Amino acid sequence: MDPPHLHHQRPRLSPKQLSHRTPSSASYPQAKRRIYINTRPLSSPSDDGSTTKHSHPKTAHVSNRIHTAKYTLLTFIPKNLFEQFRNVANLYFLFLVVLQCIPLFGVTEPAVSALPLIAILVLTGLKDAFEDWKRNNNDTKVNQTKTLTLYQWRNVNVSRSKVNKQCLSKVAGFFSVLAGIENDYAHSYRASQKRPVVLPRLNSHHRTVSHPSQFSETVQSQEEAQATPPPHRSTETTSHTLLNSVRQRSDTLRSELTQWLVPSQNRNKKPFRPGAIPHSVLYRPPTTHASNTTLHVATTHPSFLSTPGTPSACTERATGEPGTPDCRVRWQCMEWQDLNVGDYVMVRNNEAIPADIVLLSTSEKDNVCYVETQNLDGETNLKARQGLQATQGLVSVHDCERVQFYIEVEPPHAHLYQFSGALRWDVMSAEEETSNVSHQKTEPVSYNNLVLRGCSLRNTEWVLGVVVYTGNETKIMLNSGKTPSKRSKMAKATNPHVIANFAILAILAIVSSILNSVYFNASGSSHFFGYGIEGQSGTYSGFLTFWVSLILYQNIVPISLYISVEIVKTCAAYFIYSDIDMYHPETDTPCIPKTWNISDDLGQIEYVFSDKTGTLTQNIMEFRKCTIHGVAYGVGTTEAMEGEAKRKGAPASPQMTTASSTNTPMNNVEDQYSYSDDMQEARNKMQRQQSALLDNPYMSSNPTFVDPTLLDSLATPSDHTNAILHFFSAMALCHTAMANYPDPHNKHHVDYKAQSPDESALVSAARDLGFVFLGREANVLKVKVMGIDKTFELLNTLEFNSTRKRMSVILKPHDSQRILLLCKGADSVIMERLCQDMDQQQVQEQQAIINTTQEDLERFANQGLRTLCLSYRFISQKEYTAWNKRHEEACASIHDREEKLEQVYDLIERDMLLMGGTAIEDRLQLGVPETIAELSKSGMKLWVLTGDKTETAINIGFSCNLLTVDMELVMIKAQTKEETRQQLLNALEQSNADAETDKKRALVIDGTTLCHALSKECSSTLLLLAMQCASVLCCRVSPMQKAQVVLLVKKGLNVMTLAIGDGANDVSMIQAANVGVGISGVEGRQAVMASDYAIAQFRYLHKLLIVHGRWSYLRTAEMIMGFFFKNIVWTFVLFWYQIFCQFSGSMVFDYALVTLYNLLFTSLPIIFLGIWDQDLPAYTSLKYPELYRMGLRNDKFKRWRFWLTIFDSIFQSSVCFFFPYMLLIGGTQDPNGYDQSGMYEIGTLISSIAVIVANLFAAISLHHYTWLQALGIILSILVYYTFVAVYSQFNVFTFAGQVHMFGTGMYWLILLLTVVTCYLPRIAVTHFRRQYTPYDNDIVREIEFVASSQKLYIYNI
Repeated sequence: MDPPHLHHQRPRLSPKQLSHRTPSSASYPQAKRRIYINTRPLSSPSDDGSTTKHSHPKTAHVSNRIHTAKYTLLTFIPKNLFEQFRNVANLYFLFLVVLQCIPLFGVTEPAVSALPLIAILVLTGLKDAFEDWKRNNNDTKVNQTKTLTLYQWRNVNVSRSKVNKQCLSKVAGFFSVLAGIENDYAHSYRASQKRPVVLPRLNSHHRTVSHPSQFSETVQSQEEAQATPPPHRSTETTSHTLLNSVRQRSDTLRSELTQWLVPSQNRNKKPFRPGAIPHSVLYRPPTTHASNTTLHVATTHPSFLSTPGTPSACTERATGEPGTPDCRVRWQCMEWQDLNVGDYVMVRNNEAIPADIVLLSTSEKDNVCYVETQNLDGETNLKARQGLQATQGLVSVHDCERVQFYIEVEPPHAHLYQFSGALRWDVMSAEEETSNVSHQKTEPVSYNNLVLRGCSLRNTEWVLGVVVYTGNETKIMLNSGKTPSKRSKMAKATNPHVIANFAILAILAIVSSILNSVYFNASGSSHFFGYGIEGQSGTYSGFLTFWVSLILYQNIVPISLYISVEIVKTCAAYFIYSDIDMYHPETDTPCIPKTWNISDDLGQIEYVFSDKTGTLTQNIMEFRKCTIHGVAYGVGTTEAMEGEAKRKGAPASPQMTTASSTNTPMNNVEDQYSYSDDMQEARNKMQRQQSALLDNPYMSSNPTFVDPTLLDSLATPSDHTNAILHFFSAMALCHTAMANYPDPHNKHHVDYKAQSPDESALVSAARDLGFVFLGREANVLKVKVMGIDKTFELLNTLEFNSTRKRMSVILKPHDSQRILLLCKGADSVIMERLCQDMDQQQVQEQQAIINTTQEDLERFANQGLRTLCLSYRFISQKEYTAWNKRHEEACASIHDREEKLEQVYDLIERDMLLMGGTAIEDRLQLGVPETIAELSKSGMKLWVLTGDKTETAINIGFSCNLLTVDMELVMIKAQTKEETRQQLLNALEQSNADAETDKKRALVIDGTTLCHALSKECSSTLLLLAMQCASVLCCRVSPMQKAQVVLLVKKGLNVMTLAIGDGANDVSMIQAANVGVGISGVEGRQAVMASDYAIAQFRYLHKLLIVHGRWSYLRTAEMIMGFFFKNIVWTFVLFWYQIFCQFSGSMVFDYALVTLYNLLFTSLPIIFLGIWDQDLPAYTSLKYPELYRMGLRNDKFKRWRFWLTIFDSIFQSSVCFFFPYMLLIGGTQDPNGYDQSGMYEIGTLISSIAVIVANLFAAISLHHYTWLQALGIILSILVYYTFVAVYSQFNVFTFAGQVHMFGTGMYWLILLLTVVTCYLPRIAVTHFRRQYTPYDNDIVREIEFVASSQKLYIYNI
């Protein structure tokens, strides 16, 4: 993916999701949610119906139980049947089954007619049940995961009706659980099946203990032995009146009256000052009855806080005091599904977060925890989350049951990085404790205080939080919307063919009906065999014949086609998954098909849209070059430089190049080293210089930055030396990375966990040069600068986002009183915030540095490097104090907090001084150039959509073979819509004028121009121009523009598209394409989760498309044609017989054969063809990528080919019927005297021929014969003969003794002649086509055959 520099970009949703994006909290139409802890809402009805201060909350919250499965035990059958009968073909056959149950239509065995439909429904149901069973198992595993929550503590947010435990309630709960319904009965039933697992208490005074399970009973007994009972509260302090329970104003008549009513000693108290009260929910003012305790519990209702088995004395003790000996509040293990909004949750290290929780306290002194969000947004980097300041001291179960506050949060919404809320609690000053006049304090709750379900706790012993969202209201569930339903191109093209079969069926039924009416009064013997079901008139008889014909010709509609196609595509998905060539051993990642029904689309992709960073590149950043105070450093070539050399037609230089500008004295460095060996020599020289200059045991074994001249500059004291020191110190300090010491035996081995690979590369490069970031303790940053330890107080961190494109830190060195701001970000953003208020000389010096730095950064970008700028400024204490006040106000804002913070950030990130710039290389993945070249040969057009600059993208394009030296670059760059339109028209005219030449073109367009080009006025011109280009390169594009480009090509050209990416900002592009491919790279798995196929490397796309895609297309096309062929053959055999029975609807063979034809006699060969047929082996397909063009042209599934197959099947059906009929019309008998010319005898012969002809279609269509194919064909034919042999042993009046026919030579002679006659025309036409109009694979097969024959001949010689 290609985020801006310093990338930590928010995941992007699909276009559909963006159109329904939840607005900010200020615009929510829903009421805010309040979660109460040990307190109740104000002024609402109480339990007894009266209006009091406290009552149950009215809001009903969803259960934390998730259910992603489609079915339950009770709903599976009705729901699955409903899903299956949405298929028109299934409804049609259900209608026929019902029709055949009517005796009027003369079906003697209606139960047999239902067998095919039942088999299809059962097979499909079993498949759906298996898939849903796996989903249900995953749901159960997640729902039954254990977490810690308080035991014997009452959650006032749960307003659950009283459900008795009688038998009826348990039955209701049992069936509710089966049906997947979440209600009180289901919750009570599950709770009755469990027994809580209670754990010891958490120590209330020590944060160093890892988690509650480590406490021994000895520690608990000591804690309880030292506990002293709290003083008894008088009725005067615990009683409430109307006056002292209401917050009062000081300027009202009522407040004056109150002053007269309160005791005289309180009249002269000082007014309330909020700053005088500690900012903590644990604070309680000392009461008049207190002795030595400084923190006391506020006035409360003992009856409210008491729970069964928990004495009220414990809840009335002051916060921070131990519990009473008989207190039963403990931590207990509870399943995730039983959590409720408002529950306390204790999560320990490496455990998953069970719900969306607001973080109260952690085991760390600075109340910080670290979480991994890979399951949520796919990113593997650790994120820091901050506990609330007011709840930092909340570490005891007794404090949890005593504190009183509520959290106000916004309604649930899907935006992962947006959250707004507030923690509120009432406090009172010590002077006003008697009057009970409370004052409310507030602390803002932001996204930084929220830990989401799906995250995992890392590097933190324990955290304590309150659940705010559960179940389907958690952000991970709201973002787990279904991937858009996709149907393959071939599936869509099959529907018109099925409709054509319905039309043929209607024609046959209507013709039979009309001719039956015509023959009604004609002479003939059909009336003697009507069995009373013929009509009383010609019209009525024709009406009955129409419905009988629908039953008779039912096999023309391929009921088993859909389930057979699903079986074939399932097997194709398994073959893709099992391909060892697409397995990545480093990450243990195979190719994972996630959407099984579009495998044939892989063989018809015409346009490939690819992200660059992380998709074409490794997304493993290496710090290569920099520019400091106008001087560039860094030697070595990059892949983009090799691409630039290729672009200019020169071979890639084998020599190292320097980063220095041509106007610097170090521009001759590039001639001093040759690449490879000399590069290592330069690295060794640099290490020797560094060893002489300082001792740096933290340096890695293979530093990425190499330039000995940098250390020469460091060794010589000067102003430039100070600039270098400041530059790399800023790299070591301006970040949000965490220092990690993976080796406990080597304290000098340090690496960094950062929120982006860019940030980690910068901090690591500074470490290797002697500017080591050692770690962070609370708000203190520790670094070692050139061997000297230094500490800095971190005052503020101004976070990076995609809008700001920068991040800053505000620091105060411990050895200085100056306040320093360090900022790094995109050059376009930093340059516009540099200081201009200086004297003329300083302005000239700064401008010279800016000009030189911009030139260096431009050259770095042309070399394919990702660039950043570093800047700084000093802030006066007065300015910082004023700014920090506004910053705190913005942080405390409940509405539009992010917008206000960005405005505040912008105020301080100004008037900065430029320090220099950095350049980071993201190298190409292995095999990318070769893969792009092969895809281009196969006829696919590759569009790369990147966020890089134009020159950077062009050089990368040449290095990865997207662009070649023989291509003409068509550059489109404009600022207005009209200018864009004119440039597109000019380029199109020039392209049309050069149409006769074979010169290739590549279109290059930037994001601003693309914004205009995607408008209605210009989009058609853009498409026409792009169609004439071999490659398209879009630069500086946004995630939304990526999706718009894909949709433009997909809908505008009606072609098959594939999008491939690795990051969250590629999701919309992936879902917009016909086929989406996600790469499981450094950026995480969000693109993988939204994709249809997941691969580990871009190079695996080669075999996925060229081999598996092409195979799947050819197999599916042949299989579908085979289905239509065999059904038409069977149906028209029955139709031809109507000519000789006055179109009465009689069957020439037994109805059981009609029913089992598709189910048993002809299904296996055609399915085996779709699963295992190979026109060419994999290595040959890779050797000739041009073979892929068959799918692009749709050679095997053209409409004319369908109608040719229909014509061939009608011809073969006529041969199957008339040959036996004419040969046996004269009558014949076998040697034993059995008649062979009866209707059912001829019918048996004709049916056996039709079965063999249908199965031989698969044999003739095969390109690759294996024992499996032969087994399928032989087995299907044997099943037919076995059935006839067994079935004929039971005399059913119309069918008996036919097995005797198989023992005569006449039967086998007629069968042989008929089958040969059927296939002679098809074989002749196939031979003619292969000789004069061969397909591409026919040509390659012959080439390979001749080559192998020559090798065999030479070997034999």
